[in-house]
Amino acid sequence: NNDDEKLDVTAKLAFDLNLALYLDLVAVLEKAGVVTYRQMAARVLNIGMDAADDGDLALSTALEGIAKGFAGHGDGLSIGLMKAARDVRNDEALGDIPMRPDEG
Repeated sequence: NNDDEKLDVTAKLAFDLNLALYLDLVAVLEKAGVVTYRQMAARVLNIGMDAADDGDLALSTALEGIAKGFAGHGDGLSIGLMKAARDVRNDEALGDIPMRPDEG
Protein backbone atom coordinates (compact mmCIF):
# COMPACT_ATOMS: atom_id res chain seq x y z
CA ASN A 1 0.00 0.00 0.00
CA ASN A 2 1.40 3.37 -1.05
CA ASP A 3 0.08 5.94 1.40
CA ASP A 4 2.54 8.55 0.15
CA GLU A 5 0.82 8.54 -3.25
CA LYS A 6 -2.27 10.00 -1.54
CA LEU A 7 -0.35 13.09 -0.41
CA ASP A 8 -1.28 16.09 -2.51
CA VAL A 9 1.72 18.43 -2.45
CA THR A 10 0.30 21.84 -3.25
CA ALA A 11 2.27 25.05 -3.64
CA LYS A 12 0.86 26.23 -0.29
CA LEU A 13 1.97 23.06 1.48
CA ALA A 14 5.46 23.32 -0.01
CA PHE A 15 5.68 26.98 1.07
CA ASP A 16 4.46 26.20 4.59
CA LEU A 17 6.96 23.36 4.99
CA ASN A 18 9.83 25.48 3.67
CA LEU A 19 8.86 28.30 6.02
CA ALA A 20 8.68 25.96 9.01
CA LEU A 21 12.14 24.56 8.24
CA TYR A 22 13.53 28.07 7.75
CA LEU A 23 12.15 29.26 11.08
CA ASP A 24 13.61 26.21 12.83
CA LEU A 25 16.98 26.89 11.18
CA VAL A 26 16.94 30.49 12.37
CA ALA A 27 16.17 29.35 15.92
CA VAL A 28 19.17 26.99 15.85
CA LEU A 29 21.44 29.69 14.41
CA GLU A 30 20.28 32.16 17.05
CA LYS A 31 20.97 29.69 19.86
CA ALA A 32 24.43 29.06 18.41
CA GLY A 33 25.13 32.80 18.38
CA VAL A 34 25.59 32.94 14.62
CA VAL A 35 22.73 35.33 13.94
CA THR A 36 20.24 37.23 16.08
CA TYR A 37 16.50 37.43 15.66
CA ARG A 38 16.90 41.16 15.12
CA GLN A 39 19.29 40.54 12.22
CA MET A 40 16.87 38.08 10.68
CA ALA A 41 13.98 40.50 11.17
CA ALA A 42 15.88 43.20 9.28
CA ARG A 43 16.89 40.83 6.50
CA VAL A 44 13.37 39.43 6.01
CA LEU A 45 11.88 42.93 6.20
CA ASN A 46 14.26 44.15 3.49
CA ILE A 47 13.22 41.28 1.21
CA GLY A 48 9.56 42.10 1.93
CA MET A 49 10.08 45.76 1.12
CA ASP A 50 11.76 44.77 -2.15
CA ALA A 51 8.72 42.60 -2.93
CA ALA A 52 6.45 45.58 -2.28
CA ASP A 53 8.58 47.70 -4.62
CA ASP A 54 8.10 44.97 -7.24
CA GLY A 55 4.31 45.10 -6.73
CA ASP A 56 3.95 41.78 -4.86
CA LEU A 57 1.95 43.09 -1.91
CA ALA A 58 0.81 39.66 -0.69
CA LEU A 59 4.40 38.42 -0.34
CA SER A 60 5.44 41.74 1.19
CA THR A 61 2.70 41.50 3.83
CA ALA A 62 3.61 37.90 4.67
CA LEU A 63 7.31 38.72 5.01
CA GLU A 64 6.60 41.76 7.18
CA GLY A 65 4.59 39.49 9.49
CA ILE A 66 7.52 37.08 9.72
CA ALA A 67 9.88 40.00 10.39
CA LYS A 68 7.59 41.21 13.22
CA GLY A 69 7.75 37.72 14.70
CA PHE A 70 11.54 37.73 14.64
CA ALA A 71 11.69 41.28 16.06
CA GLY A 72 9.42 40.23 18.92
CA HIS A 73 11.96 37.61 20.08
CA GLY A 74 14.74 40.10 20.71
CA ASP A 75 14.85 43.47 22.35
CA GLY A 76 11.68 44.68 20.68
CA LEU A 77 13.24 46.84 17.96
CA SER A 78 10.32 48.23 16.02
CA ILE A 79 9.53 47.36 12.42
CA GLY A 80 9.13 51.11 11.77
CA LEU A 81 12.72 51.75 12.84
CA MET A 82 13.97 48.87 10.73
CA LYS A 83 12.05 50.23 7.73
CA ALA A 84 13.68 53.63 8.25
CA ALA A 85 17.10 51.96 8.32
CA ARG A 86 16.40 49.93 5.19
CA ASP A 87 19.37 51.17 3.21
CA VAL A 88 21.82 50.95 6.10
CA ARG A 89 24.22 48.09 5.63
CA ASN A 90 26.63 46.44 8.05
CA ASP A 91 25.15 48.36 10.96
CA GLU A 92 25.56 46.11 13.95
CA ALA A 93 23.49 48.41 16.15
CA LEU A 94 20.43 47.75 14.00
CA GLY A 95 21.51 44.23 13.07
CA ASP A 96 20.85 44.80 9.40
CA ILE A 97 22.94 41.92 8.13
CA PRO A 98 25.23 39.53 9.93
CA MET A 99 28.94 40.27 9.58
CA ARG A 100 31.04 37.58 7.96
CA PRO A 101 33.65 36.03 10.23
CA ASP A 102 37.21 37.08 9.54
CA GLU A 103 39.05 34.48 7.51
CA GLY A 104 42.41 33.67 8.83
